[in-house]
Amino acid sequence: MTKSYFSENLKNLRKYHKITLEELAEALNVSKSALSDYENDKFSPSLIICRKIADHFKTSVDILEFSEILEKTEKNNFVLKNIESLPKQILEAKEYAEVLEKQKNELMLELRLQKQKVESLTLQMRLQEQLKASKLSEIELLRSQIILLEEKIKLIQK
Repeated sequence: MTKSYFSENLKNLRKYHKITLEELAEALNVSKSALSDYENDKFSPSLIICRKIADHFKTSVDILEFSEILEKTEKNNFVLKNIESLPKQILEAKEYAEVLEKQKNELMLELRLQKQKVESLTLQMRLQEQLKASKLSEIELLRSQIILLEEKIKLIQK
């Protein structure tokens, strides 16, 4: 699964622009605690809130979600990353997500096929058990007939 950078980007962009939680909450018309939860990755905002945040920081939801927007310098300051590389990273992340989704679907199909195979083998085993029981009953019937025939032969011979 592709890593989400949303909470990290939200926190870092807010600090980079020197905006407090209260100021950003007011600008976006959301609660301070909700923003805090988004920044700490406790909850994910709705798409509408994501768009408001992206618009506020003049970026896109895709960039907020799939790319690191800022990087730390040696002095622990944040600077903007090379924005030209971000669309490529987003495209790669989306392609990777598509590959993973395709693999997941293939595995789910394989799992269903394996389950069907197990069900088929279980059914075959039951049928074999029934056939075995039937054959054992047939053998017992034949034994009974043999005993009766042997008794008839003894009676005839007397």
